Amino acid sequence: MAYQKPQEHAFLKIEKDIKAGSIPGVVLLCGKEAYLTDHYRERLIDEFVEPAAAAMDLTEIDREKVDPVDLVQMAETISLLSPRKVILIRDFIDERGKYPKAFESGEIEPKAFFACLSQIPSESLVILTASAPITTGDYKKKSDGRKLKKLGDEVKKAGGNLYDFGPLDPGQLNSFVIGRMKRAGKECTAGALRRIVHETGYSSKDVNYDLYALENDLKKVIAHAGERKTITDEDLDDVLTINPENNVFHMLDAIISGRKDRALLLLNKQLEDGESEFGILSIAVRQLELMFIAAQLRQEGAGPGQITSYLVKEEKTQKFRAENVMKASSRMPLDGVKHMFLSALSVEEHVKTGLMDSRLALEYFISESR
Repeated sequence: MAYQKPQEHAFLKIEKDIKAGSIPGVVLLCGKEAYLTDHYRERLIDEFVEPAAAAMDLTEIDREKVDPVDLVQMAETISLLSPRKVILIRDFIDERGKYPKAFESGEIEPKAFFACLSQIPSESLVILTASAPITTGDYKKKSDGRKLKKLGDEVKKAGGNLYDFGPLDPGQLNSFVIGRMKRAGKECTAGALRRIVHETGYSSKDVNYDLYALENDLKKVIAHAGERKTITDEDLDDVLTINPENNVFHMLDAIISGRKDRALLLLNKQLEDGESEFGILSIAVRQLELMFIAAQLRQEGAGPGQITSYLVKEEKTQKFRAENVMKASSRMPLDGVKHMFLSALSVEEHVKTGLMDSRLALEYFISESR
């Protein structure tokens, strides 16, 4: 099989295009990571519109009032003081993958709009954005991506650029955090950076934590640091929103270490922060299941690398979580891990059936484990 170069993330590509001065006359900003769509919409406006001339050189058109002929005429208007005339159409395709009403009803032919894109002069810039698609929930509410794909193809056919902002991987998230810190005149130690990237819920499918939430946390961390240039663990401890999965792991790790007093403190802290007893218990069951799998693999002769790879590939676990699970499971015999796992399953069942109060069940689990 021929080697395929990893696809460059859209936020790196658009940064390069801006620096190289190669932004064409039409761009489409879209994708699941709404923060990046919004950020680069404003970034392009800041790049090409002089603030003093914004009233003349920046025009925003309501998506429901888009007319292909008027759009071309606006784009042909010479900018007053700015490098380029900029025309913005937000959410041309909505979160369900729909065009504006006039396009959906047939009052305006999408083909006519597509045709006008190739007529936009390079001295102007038309910025189209699409809402982050709905990808979960009832099928009737999910986004239909066909029209967005068609629009993207037509933008590229017209010589424009499509920037589809997907979620960031850990390396890209590193770059994002470092860049955000640099803009604030701050820097992170390697340990603090790792915590920000891995202890928040950004990469978890089970936690509603996106770049907007991360940006908010980074603002709090930066403010907490005050005049200090370097971000410390203390800054993170005081204000960083920690992924519930990490908090539960630390609680289980305390149990394994024989620190039931610390485990109870960590449990109380999670409950004070608004986590539900059943949510904590569900996460604990899943993590203990992974630990049990890791312990079984170790007993069968698998090495640390093999165990980690198995958890990542077969159990769909992030690499750093797989490494943590593997290390934690190695500190207990297989029977000990099995006992904790079965105990958690039993307590979860008792909570579901109403045999035990959920808070009492968690405290019982901690006291009886190990």
